[in-house]
Amino acid sequence: MRLATFQPQPGVHCETTTLRNMLHHAGVGISEPMLFGLGQGIDFQYWDAPDPGRGTPMLTGRIGPALVSRNACSALGVELRESRAPDSVSARDAAAKLLDAGHVVGMSVDIFYLDYFSSRSHFASHYIALYGLDDSLAYVVDTDQQGGAQTLPEDSLRRARGSDEGFMPSPNLQMYVERPPARLTTDTDAVLREQIWKAIRLTAERMTADRGPRCGIGALRRAASEIAQWGDTLACADEVVPGVGRFWRFAGTGGANFRKLYRAFLLEARQRYGDHELDPFVDGFGDVQHQWNQAIDMLTAYRGADDGRRQLEAVAARLNAIADAEQSLFEGLLVPATKQAGEQT
Repeated sequence: MRLATFQPQPGVHCETTTLRNMLHHAGVGISEPMLFGLGQGIDFQYWDAPDPGRGTPMLTGRIGPALVSRNACSALGVELRESRAPDSVSARDAAAKLLDAGHVVGMSVDIFYLDYFSSRSHFASHYIALYGLDDSLAYVVDTDQQGGAQTLPEDSLRRARGSDEGFMPSPNLQMYVERPPARLTTDTDAVLREQIWKAIRLTAERMTADRGPRCGIGALRRAASEIAQWGDTLACADEVVPGVGRFWRFAGTGGANFRKLYRAFLLEARQRYGDHELDPFVDGFGDVQHQWNQAIDMLTAYRGADDGRRQLEAVAARLNAIADAEQSLFEGLLVPATKQAGEQT
């Protein structure tokens, strides 16, 4: 069984790609950057390494899994349904029923078990959109980097969906969207204009708040202070440090990718509003994205550096500069966002 009218929608980040495909099939065409911005997706989070001394902490550039989807759907007035099946058989039955009812099914999976993934690491907070099942195959949409629409053995999907290994697993988690409000499908642009500044305000309030050493700017500064010591504290640093750079660049969790998405969101918002107040922030996030890419370049070049400690100190300095820039940008955004969102209520 495959959804006959389904048209795969491209994307660069797994959860927003999945959400975009669910909404598009339900009749709501919204860009991925817009969904990321309405979902208040940008952040920096620090999660302790499961084996300190041998591995690095998980450092992500976004809010937690599923929160982008929940926030975006709330802003759009769309009901997002989530469920956790007790076992793989129940999860398969639930997915088949949702497909029969015409829904695209979003699910959290472990990339280790996806046949088309080149990575051999466990990461269980990846999202894909399921649009078909038959006796032995599953039809899914992943990010552009992973080839977009893919076919894989259903047994592989079963293992990926049910995995409890890796970072923040959610075994057998599935979600779908109910029929959207009529106004969202007939006047999407008006709904977006009403919600953009609210989402910017909520994001800026969160990013300028002191949330300790695990989230936000404080977490970024903590990461900067620890990265400078990685050469001394990590076993196999020559392998681990460049691996962090590659992970940030290619796995979607790094700062550069999410800053690029947030910049694209602000640019689209500026175009919809015709509001030049957003221009300096579009430019500012372009500069922040560039600085993130510089930090990643230095991490990936660590193994061949003449002085590894100095290389990591340069990365730390770059991350502290990024923290200063992001703090300033969100403090600046909070001023017009508070004014504009207040006028709309």
